[in-house]
Amino acid sequence: MQDNYRNICKIARQTAGLTQERFAEALDISVEAVRQYESEKIMPSDDVVTRMVEISSQPVLGYWHLLNKSRVAADILPEISECSLPQAVIQLICKIRDFGERHRTDDLMDIAADGRIDDTERELFNSIVAELDSVVQAAMTVKYAKGE
Repeated sequence: MQDNYRNICKIARQTAGLTQERFAEALDISVEAVRQYESEKIMPSDDVVTRMVEISSQPVLGYWHLLNKSRVAADILPEISECSLPQAVIQLICKIRDFGERHRTDDLMDIAADGRIDDTERELFNSIVAELDSVVQAAMTVKYAKGE
């Protein structure tokens, strides 16, 4: 398991306000399985996580499960932190604003016009992509933010 693992089983159960026994019933698994998930001895299957997400109404738990389950996903998908919806929206708007202030709207079109990235364009392209990654991360944070 990754160092930044979040115990999605415990989070789902506590969010749903259930005991381990009631949670196991709702998931149609044994109490021992819930205990093993919560003690991080084993990782729940995708099907069990899907039910945890449904019971807790916390879709971000499925996302975190994917990050922890797959090295490829962890290398590709942005890390999503928990925050309130207003905070997530403000962060996204700031990222979009900052991106617009740093790049002309046609920078990416100029780079893409000939269908390749040459040596003189590489640094700018990498800079644009890095900033777009932060915009995507902020957008995903909005998607999974806690509405209050």
